[in-house]
Amino acid sequence: MMKERNSILHPLSLILCLASLVLIGKAFSRQLKSGPAVPSQNSCLACHRQEVGRAGQVVALHLASRHGQASVGCHGCHGGDPSETDKAKAHVGNFVAKPDASGMLQMCGQCHVQPTRQFKASRHMPARRNSPRLDCAECHGVHTIGSPPESFSFSMFCAGCHGLEYLPALPEAFQKMLDLTDELGAEFRRLAESERAPLAEVTKRRKEIRRLTAELVHSTDLEGGLERIPHILKLGAELKRQMESERRR
Repeated sequence: MMKERNSILHPLSLILCLASLVLIGKAFSRQLKSGPAVPSQNSCLACHRQEVGRAGQVVALHLASRHGQASVGCHGCHGGDPSETDKAKAHVGNFVAKPDASGMLQMCGQCHVQPTRQFKASRHMPARRNSPRLDCAECHGVHTIGSPPESFSFSMFCAGCHGLEYLPALPEAFQKMLDLTDELGAEFRRLAESERAPLAEVTKRRKEIRRLTAELVHSTDLEGGLERIPHILKLGAELKRQMESERRR
């Protein structure tokens, strides 16, 4: 009885194997005809890498930035067509090389809607359009978004205007909050450079503190800031201790 079953199953198995080979062969043939998948190329990076001076340095700055790490291409901010290899054709349509202050707000506001809305309603945005004012790049940089140089200090930057000839000094609580921003940034870099990479929890808590701080700075909310800053300082002190502990393990 067993021999009869084997004699029946054997031809069926052979037929199934042959059918599988035919299907695999057809799939392989189609792959050969279509060729390998061609990866998309960013002509912006390919072209600017060949430039000298600042025109070439922007590539490294961008790739190390938060935008570069999030795969936001050059055209995401500047427009144009990154698939074109010809410079004239790449710089067409809605391409903007160096936006002015108003253009900067419009460019950044395409993605960062809420911070831009807060900034436009703040004291950093004077009613007179021709009067001096800040824009996004003044604080965040242009191509170094999220990865400012180690020598950059938010505390010193803000003190460059506040406390000088025309503007009063910032309240002590605001100054402590800016100092905390610099301290957390420095400690985060030290932790990233150590053998222990920043934990997901550390990164999440730092983002939350930055968000709370940005809400006060973008809106220049003085009264609300004096009420909310103690909570931010408390969160920052706890996070700083956590990062120091992680780095020393």
